[in-house]
Amino acid sequence: MRINSRHWLGVLGLTFVLATPALADRKSRQVRFVDIHPIPKSEGGGLCYIEGPHVHIFAADKVQYRDHHGSNFFVGDPVAYGYDGPRVTYKGHHPIHVHAVVGDDDSDVEYCYLNGPHFHAFSPPPDAGFEVRGDVNFYVAEPPQAYIEARPAFVKINTMYQPLVYDRPVVTVEAPVGWIGARVDVIAPVVVAPAVVVPAPSVEVHVPMPSVHVDIGIGGGVFMQGGSRGKHMKHKKFRGRGKWK
Repeated sequence: MRINSRHWLGVLGLTFVLATPALADRKSRQVRFVDIHPIPKSEGGGLCYIEGPHVHIFAADKVQYRDHHGSNFFVGDPVAYGYDGPRVTYKGHHPIHVHAVVGDDDSDVEYCYLNGPHFHAFSPPPDAGFEVRGDVNFYVAEPPQAYIEARPAFVKINTMYQPLVYDRPVVTVEAPVGWIGARVDVIAPVVVAPAVVVPAPSVEVHVPMPSVHVDIGIGGGVFMQGGSRGKHMKHKKFRGRGKWK
């Protein structure tokens, strides 16, 4: 049987034309990631273990990820999504030196806002303001203004993790002095009480008509009495995977 080459070329050409929009659409939906991160349930769930830069065709949420030079870096607890690699225990909020984790030279420090004990797949670099007690990392340095300003938006991560069921770390050691979780000036919202204004004593003169007499009293205003009602006078490069050596 003879094969009509023109026929097959036409079929292949039509297939390519029909497939091109789909390929273009997938390419336009590519999202850049760097390092390990969870995979949404809608995409199969589980964890992506690629440590280097890579792409997916699903988006990253704005609470569990931070931008690192155009790629999404996961700052949550990977164990909550089935991670079974080396884990490091932290307690409370703390900085994450992203450049040290992914091996970049350009400094990039983000912040984790998970309350209480949790895991990460990396250790903090030396001299980063942490104190280790019982293999638990506590952040004890002075938090920068960037951390404080971003906190209202990112503490929502705790609402996301509350219903997740997984083996969270159990911390029994006492937190060191200066731990960020015990600092009221950092963790507790600042409530500014309204100022109490105490008016200075004044002398009131009451002059009724038609008789004339003077009443002296203590108060905040002057009332004129007479034939009508008195009116009151109103007076803001080292990868940190696992343990640091």
